[in-house]
Amino acid sequence: MEPQLNLEDEFYFQWHITERCNKHCRHCYQNSHPTQELPLADLELVLRRMDEALLKWEKQGSLSLTGGEPFVRHDELFALMDRVDYLDSFAYYDVLTNGSLISDDFAHALKNQKKLRRVQVSLEGSKPAINDAIRGKGSYEETLQSIRRLKDCGLAVSVMTTISHLNYKDIPALIALLDDEGVDTFSLERLIPEGRGEGLRDQLLSTQELKSLYERVHEMAVNGTKVRVLMYRPLFTLVAPDDPTVGALCSAGNNALTIMPDGTVYPCRRLPIPIGNVLKDGLFAIWYDSDVLWKIRNPQDLGGKCRDCNLLTTCRGCRAMAFSTTGNYMAEDPQCWR
Repeated sequence: MEPQLNLEDEFYFQWHITERCNKHCRHCYQNSHPTQELPLADLELVLRRMDEALLKWEKQGSLSLTGGEPFVRHDELFALMDRVDYLDSFAYYDVLTNGSLISDDFAHALKNQKKLRRVQVSLEGSKPAINDAIRGKGSYEETLQSIRRLKDCGLAVSVMTTISHLNYKDIPALIALLDDEGVDTFSLERLIPEGRGEGLRDQLLSTQELKSLYERVHEMAVNGTKVRVLMYRPLFTLVAPDDPTVGALCSAGNNALTIMPDGTVYPCRRLPIPIGNVLKDGLFAIWYDSDVLWKIRNPQDLGGKCRDCNLLTTCRGCRAMAFSTTGNYMAEDPQCWR
């Protein structure tokens, strides 16, 4: 059984140790100009800042180590995992990767990491034609081989899919494939039209298309699919408002921060508004003094139908989607079907 934290006790960091990547996916939220990277000594200092904040706040930390492609910096990646393994402030961490650089040696090394909860890879469809049209030729087979390699080492594997018109009709078939492959968890992320993905604005799902997809995914999740479908996302609560395992508030401003390769902090990676730098400002000043975070925390600052929704305790829409489509991160979520 994978470790889990109570949301009230958890603080989550998504840490991008690089923006370099060996892929060029069509929907990526990054642009083509990678951010300057911190050397290992400064990465370790960032980690100490996280540790100090968690201890001060009396929170248990969870962490996603990602990129870009984190295995581009595999030496630094493993060095950071080794350090987190012995920090009492962190309960567990995940590695988010495209999977293409995970060799047999890396898979076996990951098996020895004490607090590694799962490895997340990305797959966009149940067949090569769909996946490779988004992630590049050969990516489908690379990802499947990585999943099998990781599972052979006894590691928990998660698959994440970014949904758009390019693949949404294939999601039920993809879930069936992941069942067959023994994947542990599956999550859906909506396409946010920024970075390279800005060119795919015409591929966003309509409100009714998203509603139908979420209803179908929820039906599969509660009716016997072996892979655990993670439905802790805004708007999912509209499908089953009385189910406490479905839907969740956006973590931005509540219990999470994103740290970029140069130490810059965002409320969320898909909400690329700089609110400080870990090394220059410290996490305490960022968390308590950011006007952006205080605005996100206040439901009275929400716009449109989000402000008066009776589901404010379980859903306030996606601030990144609002920002990327309207320029106002407090606007209503444009894909909400209520």
